[in-house]
Parts: sequence; structure tokens; C-alpha cells
Amino acid sequence: MSGVAGILLRQGHAIAVRGHTIAGRELAPEDAATDIQQMLARMRHRGPDGNSWWLDGGIALGHAWLNTTDEAGPGPLTMAGGKLAITADCRLDNRDELMARLGVRDRSVADAVLLMRAYLRWGESCPVHLQGDFAFAIWDAERRLLFCVRDHFGVKPFYYHAADGRFAFASEIGPMLGLDGVDARISEHRISGFLAGLPDDPQSTPYSDIFSLPARHSLTVTAQHVMLRRYWQIEPSTRPLRSDAAEEFGHLFAQSVRNRMRGSQSTGAMLSGGLDSSSIACVAGLQNAAERKPRLPTFSLIFEKGSPMDERAFIDAVLDQQKTDPTLIPVGNYAPFAEFERVLEEQEGTFLAPGLTLTRSIYRTAGAKGVKVLLDGHGGDEVVSQGHGHLHELANGRRWLDLWREVRSASNTYGDSTLGLYFQFLTLYGPAWRIARLRQLANRALNRIRKPARIQRGRSWRDLINPDLARRTEIVDRFHRAGYMPPGVQASDALSHRWILLNGYVPHSFEVLDKAAANFGIEPRYPFWDKPLVEFCLALPGEEKLSHGFGRHVLRRAMEGILPPAVQWRRDKIDFTANLVNGMVRNHRDLLEQLLVSDAGRIAPYVNLPQVSAAYGRLMRQPDRAAPLDVQYVWRSASLSLWLRQVQHSGSPA
Repeated sequence: MSGVAGILLRQGHAIAVRGHTIAGRELAPEDAATDIQQMLARMRHRGPDGNSWWLDGGIALGHAWLNTTDEAGPGPLTMAGGKLAITADCRLDNRDELMARLGVRDRSVADAVLLMRAYLRWGESCPVHLQGDFAFAIWDAERRLLFCVRDHFGVKPFYYHAADGRFAFASEIGPMLGLDGVDARISEHRISGFLAGLPDDPQSTPYSDIFSLPARHSLTVTAQHVMLRRYWQIEPSTRPLRSDAAEEFGHLFAQSVRNRMRGSQSTGAMLSGGLDSSSIACVAGLQNAAERKPRLPTFSLIFEKGSPMDERAFIDAVLDQQKTDPTLIPVGNYAPFAEFERVLEEQEGTFLAPGLTLTRSIYRTAGAKGVKVLLDGHGGDEVVSQGHGHLHELANGRRWLDLWREVRSASNTYGDSTLGLYFQFLTLYGPAWRIARLRQLANRALNRIRKPARIQRGRSWRDLINPDLARRTEIVDRFHRAGYMPPGVQASDALSHRWILLNGYVPHSFEVLDKAAANFGIEPRYPFWDKPLVEFCLALPGEEKLSHGFGRHVLRRAMEGILPPAVQWRRDKIDFTANLVNGMVRNHRDLLEQLLVSDAGRIAPYVNLPQVSAAYGRLMRQPDRAAPLDVQYVWRSASLSLWLRQVQHSGSPA
């Protein structure tokens, strides 16, 4: 994962940023040169293959280079006699199409050069014509503007700061925190969102003065303004579906994997034994074999035999069918807060990924083996879809018998009883005169079969947040706007699928994984997050997503003869909550006691301490019956405390 950075001095003008106007001040060009070098120094880990910078008066662009596409040297690059300059972290997947439309014959042309040519042809509409993962900034000297773009799903990060006569951007937050005049005050808005598990603002970061460029948006910066535009929206493909959707899916999926194997000879793949990562590993392995390349390196976490997290049988089934170069990584005695201060520095704030330390162990191992590109199955649930919306669609269409058949097959997948799941839909969509009697009967049955740990009477995420903070940051209203799927959306499979893809967790996850991987010289690539594939999956009817209780059904059919049947038709997904609980209780009792009891005053302005104390007590007394909400209360509160301690030690205002 390369890195980009830049400084634009905007002399003598006011800068409007998110409703605030700040008077500009005069800055000298040498300030830009000093700043860009300082920014690159703070992203040195992103440029193991070199870094460089370009300066022209009050504009400076920098590039930290991880060579994953076999292009010649780091940027920034210029064109048209220096009238255009670019810094880019990108991989373009529609190179052939772009080259044909732009009249480019040199097949070795760099992706960044194609981006500049696209800008020359289409101007600020150029992102509409791009496919792939990218974050870039183009300086247009004639128009005196800086044009910044982030890809369709937010795979590549792009942060910026605009104030005090200067616009700055980078692939990470830290390079801007080091600039003079940047306020390092933490964002209460972001903290309340973290505690609620709600990454609802695509522009927010842990720091009030630094923003994130949202996915599928561009930013045009001049001396007078900073203008944010959306250049694309997630919509279903308008192309007619073929008679065999699985065949078409297989073609698109194989092409997406091939695109993400471009360039680097040191490409590996994660292999968990689940449907998504196994599909990628098998397709990539077959492509390597067809091209007579070395076996694909795969990386798998191995849990203790017999544990609920043990997926060794599924991993072995894949390895028996598709010959790869496997590396098995023992998890051992998992300690979720080990190296956590280092992780928080790397993440530049709190994050909604309790299992990140496990993922980092894969990055660390792969990087040590010389792998630069790692294929990741992240996103299969969201892109292909588990098809839960199809159940709503059946109920909304009063197809009660079809719904019963599907619910009977799907109930194990969703962890509910058939009766309980069916009754949920009947309550939402069924004839009102029957519901009162059915509710009485169903409640009797459900009370006999529910697990005690899942009954959390009257408690919710909002109980974790300090009431004063909740009011100041309007977290309840925010959650109702972004945290709940509207009923009209829920009743349609297509609309609910799209809502999930638009959820704030998507770019948040990419940002978290990007920062973790970059520290080990790894570029993660995600074959499911491919624009044509996403559009195709959105256009599929619900029965291609959920059929006979099998979610991601079209993927399963497409993998016929490629995946071993035990993985292809695997129903379960591992819940790693128990692993998190055991790790906290076994290895971090003293730390949790310190953070949540002795030093509880640190988090008191942000959390509801009595609720946190109660959750902590229950978790310690009965870890084997831990309620998911208690686990989140404890993990998020401890994470926040560690980050606040780190921020306060650095001198930042908290």
C-alpha cells in the first residue's frame, strides 16, 4: 500500500471548510518543501521501495512507494510540460479500455499517466470512467486547482486538512498532525459513534480538524473554495442477466481475482476455510497453475484442535484440492490487548475491529515471507449477500409457504429457531387479526428455547454512552438515521442489499485494514469489492442470494468443481466472540481492572460508568455465558481508555 501526500499554499484567501471560514495567512513556498518532507518522513513505512517529492511554488506533492504493479519508480509524475502533476496510490483494472479510448499504445504506460490522460480528456468527470482501487491528487497549473479522488468503495484512504491558508492531504492522519497550525483536538462526535458502534459520518476522523474524503467522491481545491462532489452511486447493473447467473458470476469473479493479481510476483492469499477466502484462494491458485507460475502462498490462522474456532478441517480440504504453498499460523494463547498501544498508534485512533490483532499476525507473517500483495475475502457477505432481504421480500409478498420453507432451512444459519424466525416475519407482515394469538403461543415456545445469555432486558448500546455526551453529539438521532434499516428498505431485497453496501462500516473497515497492512509492507486486495461484480450482485433476484437456507448461493454454485463440497456448502460461520472473551479474561484481568476501575475517571466523560462496571463484573464472573453487549461494553471502554491515555501523554487536548 503506497502513500500519497501533498501541500497547497492558498495565499491571502479565506478557506471554507464544513461551514467554517478561517482567514488565510501568507506562507512561503519553502514552507511547502519543508512540510512535504516532514509528511513523507512520517509515512516512511508506506514507501519501502522509495519515496520522492515534487515542488512548484506553493504546491508540493509526495509519494511513498510500495512497488506492487511493476511500474518504474515512485511518483509524483508530471505531464504537458509540468502543467499537470500527480501523486497516486492506484491500481487501474480497466487499463485496456482506457488505453483504447485515450489513444495510448504503450502497454507499459503507468497507471498514474493514464489518470492524467483521463483528466486531460474528461476533466473532473474522469473518475466516472475508472475502475480499480485508487486515491490520487492532480495539480492543474493552468486552472490553479488541485483535484483529489477516492475510489468507489474507499479501499484506498485519503485524509485532508484545510485551514490557515493551506490545504494538506495524505494517506494517513499522522503526517498532518505534525504540521504547524493543525489542531489535534479529539472529536467527541467520533467517540460517541465508536461507543455506539456507528461509523455514520464518512468525513469524520478521530481528530476534529482532519477529515476523510468519502468513497466515490472527489474534492476540487482552489484558492477560493473546497468543493466536494459525488461522482458515482452504487446501483444495480442495467445489463440483462444471462440464463445462468452462476456462470456469469464465475466469469466476473475470476476476472476480479486476475485483476488483483496484476503486477506483483509476490502475491499471496488469506485462507480461513470459509467460503469467501477459500473461493479466492482456489481461483487464484488455478490461475497461477494455468500460467505456470509458482504455487500461490496462502496464510491461515490455526486454533487449538477441538476449539469452537477450529477451522483446520476446512482449510485442509482446500489444501488437498488446490495445491498451494501454505503457511499455518498458530494462534495459541490469544491476548487481544497485546501490543495494543502500538496498534492504536498505527490506527491513529479507536477502531471497530476487535479481531484486528489476529489479522495483523497474518500481515506480519506474510510480510516476513516477502509477500507484498495479499488477497482477502473480506466483503463476501456484503457483496454477494446472505440474502436476508429475500426473507423480507417473501413475507412482504405474502408468500407464507415459501417463507416457511426458506426459514426452516435458514434458521440454523441465523442462529434462531424456525418458529421464532418465522414469527418475526409474521409480526411484521402478517394479517393483524392473527398476530395477538400467535404472539402468545410463540412467546411461550420462545421462552423455553432462548439461551439466557441472549436475554438482555432493556439494555442497548446507548446505555454505554455518558448521557451528556449522547446529548451533545446527538447520537440517538444519528443512530436512528444511519443505524437502523428503514422498513421500506427492509421489505425489498435489492434495497436492503444496497443499504448494506452503503453502510459506514465498509470504508471504516478498509481504513483499519489499510493501516495495519501498511506497517508490514503489505497491500491488501479485495476481489469481492469489484465495481462490475458489485453491480451484478445487486441486480440478482433474491433467490440467487438465499436458496434452501444457503446464503451467497450464486457464489456457491459458481464454485462447483472448484471448491471442495465441504466448504462449498458449508453453513456455519465462526463467531470469534468467545475467543475475545477468553483472551481478555485469561490475559488482561489486571489491565482491565486498572482501565475500568482504578483509572475509570479517564473515560468517565464519555461512558456510563455504572453500566460499564456492571458489564465488567458480569464478564469476569461468568465469561462462558458472556452476553455480546457486555463484551462490546468492556472492549470498547478499555480501547477508549488506552487511546485517551496515549493522546494525553502526547500532549493533545482530550
